[in-house]
Amino acid sequence: MRADNRLVFHPYSWMDNERSPALRFFELETGPHDVLFSQISARDLVRLMQTCRCTYTLVKAICFNVPRLLSRFFGDATSVDDFRRMQGYTGAIISGSTALQFFNRLTWPNTDLDIYITRASAAIAVVFILENGYTFSPRDFQDRNVSLQLCEAVKDSPPGYRGKGIANVLDFYKDGTKIQLIIVKTTPMEVILHFHSTCVMNIITHDAAFSLYPWSTFVTKETLAVDPVGAWEDDLTGRELKEDARQKYADRGWTIIRSPSASGKSELGVRMVRSVGDRFTWTIFLPPVYDETTDAGSTKYSWQLDCDAETTWPTLC
Repeated sequence: MRADNRLVFHPYSWMDNERSPALRFFELETGPHDVLFSQISARDLVRLMQTCRCTYTLVKAICFNVPRLLSRFFGDATSVDDFRRMQGYTGAIISGSTALQFFNRLTWPNTDLDIYITRASAAIAVVFILENGYTFSPRDFQDRNVSLQLCEAVKDSPPGYRGKGIANVLDFYKDGTKIQLIIVKTTPMEVILHFHSTCVMNIITHDAAFSLYPWSTFVTKETLAVDPVGAWEDDLTGRELKEDARQKYADRGWTIIRSPSASGKSELGVRMVRSVGDRFTWTIFLPPVYDETTDAGSTKYSWQLDCDAETTWPTLC
């Protein structure tokens, strides 16, 4: 799978006065394109996008449409653009099930929007979410006042939540939809690289979407189990929570594998230095939203997978 969606154009294919029936189909302003594209695998869809400007634009607009993806959380396209500007300003990153659904072109019921953000920018995101009609829903151990709960983010990880680098998790609800704001101690990318499985290592920033392990996630339908040091307590409860999280994706069709590849040509290659946006990454650039941006949610990270006889873990480079 290509690292991005850059195309090789064949001028004669789109300048020809006698367009083929296939090209005329793709040029239709309205048509059953979504039905057709839903039957095409992710790998072949990327290949289709590489044929000409017309199909690239159409496939991207229908299959990889961020406003449509986020509309059920924020409403119209204007509100979605406002959210993306907030992302650019704060460095907030979308991950979890929503990012996976974006690349997989699926919609799973009752999935929430997971937003990863630094402590310094969390208050800005909270204000934005509340202004969009959401209500803070505290957990049993949290303060009912969201402002006071934000202050807890400067302390150690709260009880009841296990995860490397996570300072606090805030839940917001509106009309059956849920936004989960994950406040991190370091950076969003560092936390995401320590997820329990590779199939959920997909992100959406304000200007691009990245799938770090696209071949295994969308072609072979495999997910590598990752056991980052310190991310889960080494007790029965921690192991059960970790396996429950993986089983959710096994139930959705992924095969769990326990060891990285020995091949240097594999995205899952052991001790091979990877970086966001490298040749293994599936990158989709998003329509620009012009505003001030920050490096708080920088994706400029490199890592490698290390392993022993039983476990695999990421090492930042």
